[in-house]
Order: sequence, then structure tokens, then C-alpha cells
Amino acid sequence: MRNVRERLFRPSDLAQITGVEQNVYGSGAYSKYFFRQLHDLFPTLIWVAEDDGKLVGHVCAAVAQDGTGWILNTAVLPHYRRQGIGERLMINSIDALLRAGVRHFKVTSESENFPAIRLYEKLGFHTVGIEEDYYGDGVDRVIMERHEKEQA
Repeated sequence: MRNVRERLFRPSDLAQITGVEQNVYGSGAYSKYFFRQLHDLFPTLIWVAEDDGKLVGHVCAAVAQDGTGWILNTAVLPHYRRQGIGERLMINSIDALLRAGVRHFKVTSESENFPAIRLYEKLGFHTVGIEEDYYGDGVDRVIMERHEKEQA
């Protein structure tokens, strides 16, 4: 039985988070500099999933100048998928964005990544557009949004 838990990213995780990223996204992976700089800007918006000291997934978010919370990247190692890890990471990310005052969220996915799209829909996102050939080689991107009610 696995003992996967979620926690905030630490700079000491750079090598492992980059390894997960490369495993999941290959040549499209973000670099260690991306993660380091994102942490400098938004230290409470990068979450990792850890199994006995080994990183097995992550989610990264940021807040745009207009106040929109962007979930920039979600990755879970193939062997750890379909166990709720991605969902728990997304919930942690959404909660952190809510604590930061965000009420409008966006996330994107490759148009053929049906498991990710279903997860985002389950979490209250709906499709608002498609950008053709966004990733190159004819791969389109689905743009999804979620809105929270303003607190009184």
C-alpha cells in the first residue's frame, strides 16, 4: 500500500520535480529554472505528491496580473495514475489559489488528454475555447474555466 501525501514544493525538490516533469512531458517539459523562478514568485502555489521520499507528481499554479488563477502544469508519473493523486493535487492548488483571493480559474490541456479533461470537469471547470496547433504538430489546446462566487 502506498503512502502518498501532498505537500508544498521546496527548492531541495528541484532535481526530483524536474525528473517527474521530463518523464511525463519529454521534450515539452519545463526546466528546473522554471520551477525555481515560479517558487520565488508563488511559493504557496506549487504542490508535490510524495511516496516515501520520492516525488511522484506535482501541480503548479500562478496568479496573473488580472487576478486569474492559472493552473499551469499537472504531472503524475504513469505508475501512480488513476489513484486520485492528480485530483488531490488539483484540490490543494485550487484551495491555495482561493486563499490568495482568486475567484476565476483557468486550466488548459491537450485536446486529446481525456482523463485530464474529465478531472477538470469533475472539479467544476468547463470548456471555453480551443486553440488550434498550440503545441505544434497539429496538437490543439483546450481552455477551461471555473468561477467562484464572490464572498460577501
